[in-house]
Amino acid sequence: MAEQDESRVVITNADIAAAKRDWQLARSRGDLPGRVEAAYDLYRRLVSAQAQQIADTFRETGALRADQG
Repeated sequence: MAEQDESRVVITNADIAAAKRDWQLARSRGDLPGRVEAAYDLYRRLVSAQAQQIADTFRETGALRADQG
């Protein structure tokens, strides 16, 4: 069995929700377009990274973490 990487960052649903709120807040208060784009890019990257983590976890264990997905 592969050794678990202790330096791996786990992206949770709470992380996704916080990034989404940040992006929506930046957009609704009329922040500069660069700030809105950066907030959206972070949100998009976190969603993508979490999806990859979910797939990796499921392939390794056949189960999902309770704080993901």
